[in-house]
Amino acid sequence: MPELNLPPGFAGLPPLGPGPSGQPLSSPAPAELRPAKFSDRFIAYVIDAFPFFAGYYVCTVLIFMRFQDLAARPEAPLILGAVWIGLCWAYQTVGNLAGGTVGKKIMGMAVVDREGRRLGLGRSMVRAAAWFLSMPLCNLGCVIALFHPESRSFHDLLSGTLVVEEGRPRSGAESWIVFLGSLCLILGMVGGSTAFVLSRPTPMDLKAIA
Repeated sequence: MPELNLPPGFAGLPPLGPGPSGQPLSSPAPAELRPAKFSDRFIAYVIDAFPFFAGYYVCTVLIFMRFQDLAARPEAPLILGAVWIGLCWAYQTVGNLAGGTVGKKIMGMAVVDREGRRLGLGRSMVRAAAWFLSMPLCNLGCVIALFHPESRSFHDLLSGTLVVEEGRPRSGAESWIVFLGSLCLILGMVGGSTAFVLSRPTPMDLKAIA
């Protein structure tokens, strides 16, 4: 083996010791987790949940209008509800895996575990299932986040997750822009659903056409 020409008195590289802040130089300090605001979580919830509620209602109306024999079956609403619940659960699971649903991404939030890491498939599925447990009693499980110091809801507590702000903190002006834009989106969804309901034919209209 060839010999290395080292300078006289060379004792080797010094070991990595603590830096000025006391943290080892080989491991950077973990990023600060900033719990998301309840108002941002509420807007994200509406953006995520409204299309599923509206879709269920629209499908129910269409079935009663076009497939009256199917609508007469007592199990039809249960089957339709189970389908939409399954779609919503799959959407929540994929959103958790991706770090956040569409509503959370719009509001600049992410879903992580207590150490700030992305969720795996198992925890994503558990959180998506626990999300439905937060819905009864006027979304009581979600309202818990309003009083929790880390803004954690019931499904966060069950799954060991945390919803945090992603990226740099928004300024006051940026927060208002995001809020007003989200409010316009929510009003647009509500207005579109209302227009659909008002425009559908009444039983008298259907009788007149027949």
